[in-house]
Amino acid sequence: MDDKLIFFEVSYNRHRPVFPTPEPILQDEYREGKCRCVLALPEHDGKGQGKTPLILSFHGAGSTVCRETGEVGGISYADACREAGYAVLDVAGAAPDGLTMGCPEHIFAAYKAYRYAVTHFELQERVLIAGASMGGHVGMNFLNTYPSIVLAAGFFFPRLNMDSCEVNGHFCLGTWDKTKKRADGESIRDKICRYYHFPDGQWHEENTVGFNPYRSRSFINADGERVVIPPCPIKIWQGMEDEVVSPVMTEEFIRCIRRGGGFGEFRPIAGVAHKVHPVMKEELRHWFDRFI
Repeated sequence: MDDKLIFFEVSYNRHRPVFPTPEPILQDEYREGKCRCVLALPEHDGKGQGKTPLILSFHGAGSTVCRETGEVGGISYADACREAGYAVLDVAGAAPDGLTMGCPEHIFAAYKAYRYAVTHFELQERVLIAGASMGGHVGMNFLNTYPSIVLAAGFFFPRLNMDSCEVNGHFCLGTWDKTKKRADGESIRDKICRYYHFPDGQWHEENTVGFNPYRSRSFINADGERVVIPPCPIKIWQGMEDEVVSPVMTEEFIRCIRRGGGFGEFRPIAGVAHKVHPVMKEELRHWFDRFI
């Protein structure tokens, strides 16, 4: 195993008082959760600028962080960055298997991991955000929740729309509409209901405020178009043969950012499906170097 991998665990408050009551009783409280984390230190100190820059690189569905099995989540997305002097951090997520949907518990656990890392190691406090597929969803939720600490973000084929939508005549299937039962007996919709505390299996928009990237920090303009205003520059790499995350939706998300005057860059890659390509990793390093 990489001798520069540091596994640790953080505690976080997993309680969510999502059904507030006007009664004068204690409703918010501390309910401890545990989250597995891994910090990958850089291959060498290539920056020479004091504290080491830190990337929070979130894994997609199907991956996790676990010392016993040697799984390191989204650390591999930033291989080229580590070689250039960056540290990289990822967390398992709120669920034991790490297959979260970017829910509040996941984001709060990731913040605790970030605080642990910058407190115990010589790391810069303002960070860069990376992620692939559902990890892009997590990354967007993190930067929208903690905008003051994020410099920029770079995502590979991120899952951005929780609900389905139509873009330029092309139907994009949202995460919420994935109702097919999986091997564990739950559908993706079932998992969303559980992670976001949706009562009766019904959609409750208020439970995803700040956690649904296509609708977070957004509004509909006078022309009926969605505008998204993220708190930092964002670049997205997308394989044009991807059948899991629609390139059409990714392009639309970048247009939503540009409509609001924000910086959004789209990098299409021909002949690539839903997987990380070496070009993405190398260009991610050059993108992040702009902000360090």
